[in-house]
Amino acid sequence: MEEILKLDADALAARVIDIMGSDTWPSVEKAIAMVHEKHGGQLRKDGSDFRGHPFRVALYLCGVAGLKDANLVCAGLLHDMVEDTNADHADIEDDFGPKVGDIVRAMTWPIRKDGVDRSEHDLKLFEGMRWDDRDVQIVKSADRLDNIATIEGAFCDEHRDAYLATTRQGMLPLTLACNTALYHALNNALTARGCPE
Repeated sequence: MEEILKLDADALAARVIDIMGSDTWPSVEKAIAMVHEKHGGQLRKDGSDFRGHPFRVALYLCGVAGLKDANLVCAGLLHDMVEDTNADHADIEDDFGPKVGDIVRAMTWPIRKDGVDRSEHDLKLFEGMRWDDRDVQIVKSADRLDNIATIEGAFCDEHRDAYLATTRQGMLPLTLACNTALYHALNNALTARGCPE
């Protein structure tokens, strides 16, 4: 799946459609259109086109996790929608159904309070995620996999190292419990970026 890191947003979106087809419920095509509309023009911390991230998450769900459930793929495409655009949970649920709405709601983390350490904040949220539906853990695992795969240039060294360590400590055990293939991919990505076991 390393080759997807070189593809632009349009090529990634086309690959998702090739895998999922154009006749799904909920509609993967509609979720892709929403990503283009709402995330278009946004940049990630490393300066790359934001749209690539949700498209890669969907591809990790299909290719690495081996899951072609339209609910999961739509949730992967839309997981940052409420946090990073003017869309709200009602928009997601109305257009994509309660399952996608529930996953996106669970993945919309509260804003970190002033003075709270970022790693401590994330670990607490991972701890709470243990009680979430397995599908939430799967989509979050694919999200973290892409964040780790694209981490270079996104953070200063200290924040990068803390993010890697928090992922290994907090996310990786959840990933092992929900999808073995995603676990191996995430573990390998962490190790490749120098995060010790």
